[in-house]
Amino acid sequence: MKSDVLVTLEEVSKKYASRDVLTDISLTIKQGDCIALRGSNGSGKSTLLRIVSGLIPLTSGQRLLKHSKLVIGYTPDRLAKLRMTSTEYLTHMGRICNIPKKDLQDRIKELHAFFNLEQNYSLKMINYSKGMLQKVNLMQATIQTPDLLVLDEPFSGLDKESIAHLLTSLKKIKAEGTAILAAVHDPLLASQLVSHTYWIREGKLKLERVESIPSELSVIFELECVIRQEIIDSLTSLFPDIAWKTVDNGFVRFSFTQKDYSAFLVEFIHKGGEIISLQRKERSV
Repeated sequence: MKSDVLVTLEEVSKKYASRDVLTDISLTIKQGDCIALRGSNGSGKSTLLRIVSGLIPLTSGQRLLKHSKLVIGYTPDRLAKLRMTSTEYLTHMGRICNIPKKDLQDRIKELHAFFNLEQNYSLKMINYSKGMLQKVNLMQATIQTPDLLVLDEPFSGLDKESIAHLLTSLKKIKAEGTAILAAVHDPLLASQLVSHTYWIREGKLKLERVESIPSELSVIFELECVIRQEIIDSLTSLFPDIAWKTVDNGFVRFSFTQKDYSAFLVEFIHKGGEIISLQRKERSV
């Protein structure tokens, strides 16, 4: 492996029972890279992130590391609301990493300051907001300074202020030399975070060719709706750049840009989707 290459996947495939999730995936992650991974729900994004992180075995292919002591930090798509304070939880995670006690406490204090989270010694994580939990999620992944940070939907469910702070934090982490691989639904957030974007479609990995965005503001639409799963599958196959997720109220929320606006809405209504709300948002790029 070249000196700046951290992780290489060579023709990696993954099966669960008889289902092919990933097929012949090849990917090289270098020092300083910032890579977005996109795809519809169930496309295999989380599986690929776990393979890169070394958390699950391959069915076939190879995963090669620069060296055996490479530090990879991993954040799942959600962190459980534990009956522990953030300090207690991070202390536990630091001990697993064999960080000396004095160094660990200094590092925990540093991380609370970096992610702008009060180091409250009585408030349990079971009472944390989604944004607070996501900050702790990132803290545990960076308790040791990682060579590679792997993020599974780090912006999911966060408000605008939390997203902005998280983006700033990730850019600082990248500037310090950490490579980042992140599954990101929102195409505009992906464009702000990354240098490369890959799509997973039908178990295959494809590099997205991204055109520059001409204006300082880009428009994104959020459609909250009632819709059947088979219609979702049909729409995402017709409009591969559109992201969707199930929100807390049980509705489905689609996110899409101006280029898909008219055609998507026509197809959505034609297929029997029921609109609950439709919002137009402008975001700085």
